[in-house]
Amino acid sequence: MMLLLCGCGKKKAAAKPKAEAPVVVIPTLLTEADRLGLAGRVPVDVEFCVSSVQLKKHTEALKASRWWGQMMAFLEDKAPTPDKTSSVTVDEAFVAFGKDSVKSLVLLRQLNDLYNETAYRGMMSGGVLAGLGTSFDAKKLMEAALRDPDVLEALILLLERFEMPPVMIGVASPEPEQLLKRFSDMLHLADWLGDAPQSRIVTAQGEKITVNEIAMDQVLTGERRRQWLEVLAQAVPGITPEMKDRMARGLEVLARKKWVLALGLGTQRAYVAVGKSKDQIRLANSVEESLLARPELRTLDAHALKGLGLISCWDGVFLDVLQSDHPFQPIVRGVMAGLQREKIFSGVARALEPQVIELAAAERAYYRNEHTNGAAVAWWDGGVQMEMAGGDSTAETAELAKASQFSALLDEPELVFGVSGQGSDAGTGRAYFEAWMRAVHATAHELVKAGVGGEQSAQMFKLADLAVLPSVVAVYDGAKTIWQKALSGDGAFILDIGGKMPLLPGMPPGGEAVPVPRFASVHEIKNRALIGVSWENMETALQTLLKNVPSPQPIELPKVVVKRSGDLTSYGYELPFDSRELGPCASLNDRLFMLGTSRVQQSHLAEVLKQPSANPAKGMRVKLSITKLREFLKAFATVRGQSGGAGELKAALKWLEPFEELDLRRWSEDGVSKGRMSWKMHDVLSYD
Repeated sequence: MMLLLCGCGKKKAAAKPKAEAPVVVIPTLLTEADRLGLAGRVPVDVEFCVSSVQLKKHTEALKASRWWGQMMAFLEDKAPTPDKTSSVTVDEAFVAFGKDSVKSLVLLRQLNDLYNETAYRGMMSGGVLAGLGTSFDAKKLMEAALRDPDVLEALILLLERFEMPPVMIGVASPEPEQLLKRFSDMLHLADWLGDAPQSRIVTAQGEKITVNEIAMDQVLTGERRRQWLEVLAQAVPGITPEMKDRMARGLEVLARKKWVLALGLGTQRAYVAVGKSKDQIRLANSVEESLLARPELRTLDAHALKGLGLISCWDGVFLDVLQSDHPFQPIVRGVMAGLQREKIFSGVARALEPQVIELAAAERAYYRNEHTNGAAVAWWDGGVQMEMAGGDSTAETAELAKASQFSALLDEPELVFGVSGQGSDAGTGRAYFEAWMRAVHATAHELVKAGVGGEQSAQMFKLADLAVLPSVVAVYDGAKTIWQKALSGDGAFILDIGGKMPLLPGMPPGGEAVPVPRFASVHEIKNRALIGVSWENMETALQTLLKNVPSPQPIELPKVVVKRSGDLTSYGYELPFDSRELGPCASLNDRLFMLGTSRVQQSHLAEVLKQPSANPAKGMRVKLSITKLREFLKAFATVRGQSGGAGELKAALKWLEPFEELDLRRWSEDGVSKGRMSWKMHDVLSYD
């Protein structure tokens, strides 16, 4: 009561005002846009873009290195005349392919397919198409089109569908006017512009872009088309009226095309762009509308404060276009078309049509890849560092979520090259290989039926079919059973230089100091018993094959030597020299199956995988050690040098000295693929 009464008359102390919570801004690529070059000017909906960051700083650092100085001195010494062209300073740059550019890129790929098909048709049938060669040459393709109605018609159809893809190049430079002049001279823009209508775009940042709307009928006027047609007709003696009409139609199609060419200037900035229409020429008005706002870049925001050197992004469809799902089919079609035009081989081509259809389906299944949108950033930190997000197909992303127990093998000190990870179980690669083998066999069969090679070839083919092919197929089936049913998808391939050179006949002095390259494939076992059965079947088939080989003396497989080390059993062929480090060998236990060239290496790898540090790592890993490769080549060149050889190799190896280990990891989290690459490098002290 007293406490209550005494407290009634007292004033309550005023509550202290709460301190305002500090505002914390987490750095992202959006918040740091001012430090990221011209990336903030590229529209968000581009299908592909690569943009530099701090290009001038990184370029100056490279030029200041001793390696660069020595390289430039070497090139200047080898150059016939010094290049006196004045350079223009470039601080930043980007190249961007705008929305719908893939529609035009698809047609360019089809143009390349047409060239390959035409070239191989010419190889098989001769005539006017025989001299195209296998490297794309636009001039040769046009010459072929003037003489072949099928090629000309295909070119016209491609031209009818082709539109100028939206492409923009942006450059930051203290000399933007000089840069535009360089672009203009290089592209001969004065020849295109003429009296083309112009309009101007003024961006939010004050850049002024002049858009020239080019109608090809103003460049290729009616009179000029008639002149061109006469010149083309004179270049083809005996041209038919039908071919001349097709040429005229091709020129008319070209004259109907319209496109735009834009040249822009801003404060220390220059832009050059092309496209189908004016609305495709644009820059981002704000950072929120730029490529920095793309969702796939959010997983890379953690690197915003690093000294980035490059930012790139792409749509999945853009990568789909770059990677053909039928790379060899144009060649096959060309070969078949050429054979059909030859009387003696026309029946062969018709008989092979089912195999060609099967091969085409298997090829598309193997190469088809539906990529996803992706992005990457790169920076310098003791070498080139790169982080990636997205880009892989849904199936690949699922595979990258699986862990591999063999990633630690790539940390071995003598490794030159290694790959670890989970392989795909789709089987499309093996099905594609088998389709090729069936096509090759069917081709040989049809050629023999057509009389190629005479009676002797027919007898040899029959002997191979009866005595050789069954054994080869049995060996293949045994290997196929092991890889598909007895082993899991988890594996690794290892190439190192940890072997000791045995004393070989004819070895030059010092040869024993050259390390032996060793190869091993390591896989997880699912069914050890099935491996044993399949291996016996393969060995039996090999013995049958050797018995059927005509030879004065019977040929037998070398004696198999069995060695045991703990729980590991190794099988190798006995050779006339110390073959522990240099001889075919297979080793296995209840967990591992290894094939390779060194029993010592396989025993060591099995011990490494028993260590607690060899924990599974998610995804795929690839590692290349230029240091170890250079070490091996240097030792090899030293030995060869004693006999006066390998001089050029030894001289070239010094340029590899700065490059160390390249380590690439790919994995996926929450349905998104990710990647990290590190390529260590250092400057050289000096060169002798």
